[in-house]
Amino acid sequence: MKLEKVFEVKDRVLYKIGGEAVPTTGMAKTVAWSQVEPVAESYDEAFLAALREELKALEEDKKFVYIDAVFDREDAAAAFTAAMKHCARRIKDCVSVAGFSIPDALTKDGFAEGSSAAEFIAELSQKHGQYVFFCKNAPEGLVNLR
Repeated sequence: MKLEKVFEVKDRVLYKIGGEAVPTTGMAKTVAWSQVEPVAESYDEAFLAALREELKALEEDKKFVYIDAVFDREDAAAAFTAAMKHCARRIKDCVSVAGFSIPDALTKDGFAEGSSAAEFIAELSQKHGQYVFFCKNAPEGLVNLR
């Protein structure tokens, strides 16, 4: 099920498609890696089901959030990306999700092809083309979080 794009990015600012700028303050829904995958290669499906229910309730109220993905374990970036990709699959039908943040741990090496940040974007975008990505010091095409 592919969802329609609701948002676009212009000059590192979030906009409703064809509309005005959308403030990102208060839009973050924090989801820590350790909540999604408390033990390596073992996802917490009960947590993900509860998250989906919460996001579906926001959808009914026509509210939007971005998933503030928190890198809170001492593992490789690829494992974090896999966990967040799994999370995205579990909430794939939630219109209320504007996209995901990219943690500083992934952006420290920039956004060039092959970087951890570029891989994160590529992996989540494969089946979720409607997502917008948020980060501090965002390059063009991403939403800048201050």
